[in-house]
Amino acid sequence: MKILCVCSRGNSRSVALGWILKDHMGQDAIAMGIDVNGEELQEFLFNWADRIILVDKTLDRIPEKYRNKLKIWDVGGDRFFRGFEQDLLDMYVKYINEEGL
Repeated sequence: MKILCVCSRGNSRSVALGWILKDHMGQDAIAMGIDVNGEELQEFLFNWADRIILVDKTLDRIPEKYRNKLKIWDVGGDRFFRGFEQDLLDMYVKYINEEGL
């Protein structure tokens, strides 16, 4: 499955989720920052993805035509600055186990 992991800047939360999905689940995952990547790239990635996972519900600006691909796994605001913090990884594992991809 091709999964687009979306946060505000595409540097921490979405990257950590992409790492779990790629390295531990064998999925094809890419991180994207909705506040920093341009509309053309966003459109390309939204089309590419089979699933879009938004990791902060306050950033919900996914166009209506892609809503059928969207899951929101709200891990909160951008407070994870030291790599893959264990509490962030634990939240993602919980979402994966409870909701699936």
